[in-house]
Amino acid sequence: IIFAATFLIIIAQLFNLQVLSSKYKLMADDQAIYRKVVYPSRGLVFDRKHRIILDNTTLFDLVVIPAQLKMGCDTATLCAILQISKEEFSKRIINAIVKNGRYQSSVFEALLDSKTHAQLSEKLSRFQPAFDLTERPVRKYPYEAAAHVFGYLAEVDPKFLEKYGSEGYRQGDYAGMTGLERSYEKVLMGQRGIEYWNRDNKNRPTQPYQGGKFDTAAVAGSTLYSAMDISLQQLGELLMSGKMGSVVAIDPRTGGI
Repeated sequence: IIFAATFLIIIAQLFNLQVLSSKYKLMADDQAIYRKVVYPSRGLVFDRKHRIILDNTTLFDLVVIPAQLKMGCDTATLCAILQISKEEFSKRIINAIVKNGRYQSSVFEALLDSKTHAQLSEKLSRFQPAFDLTERPVRKYPYEAAAHVFGYLAEVDPKFLEKYGSEGYRQGDYAGMTGLERSYEKVLMGQRGIEYWNRDNKNRPTQPYQGGKFDTAAVAGSTLYSAMDISLQQLGELLMSGKMGSVVAIDPRTGGI
């Protein structure tokens, strides 16, 4: 009776693990399928004469999934490229785990310059599957003016997520913190996309999963048209250089100040 009961318990547990529970299926899928977040371009901002005063360019972040950091990862080469010490490497991995857990990607090195990006791209297979490069649209300012009006972007922190987490933000995202970027965040931010890739036996992404059937495209943010004349703004800031006070545009249509 004891042996029969034990056998039935084992059969029931096997049935539960293989048929009823999705836990191990998800873990297997996570090993075989790579989920890549595609960040959209933020909305452009134009002045009253339809000149682009807030634009976008593309840089790359180096992201890490700590749980996939194995002995095969060439950490010495990675540290040499990033010009960081082994202690700094370990510190960043710990911070990534604390901020986003072991199984979620976190930004390890943000906004890589072109030289560093090229070096990492050439040797990326040495650092996978733990590390990968992710495109990141960042702001470009064609005119050096109106910084106080535009505001700035920054990576969201735990306090921001606690307040706005219900709006779809996650650790590693960037959001407007002040100025137009903050006031029109929902309009400018766009919608993230998701790409699914098959992995090979070394966990490297190879080809789109099922031909991209389950992918979702990123949607760019909406365009804003402001009443600002960027030429007048530049002139006003030049006139006030080293001074205290303000400039009043009496009739911006004619360029009078």
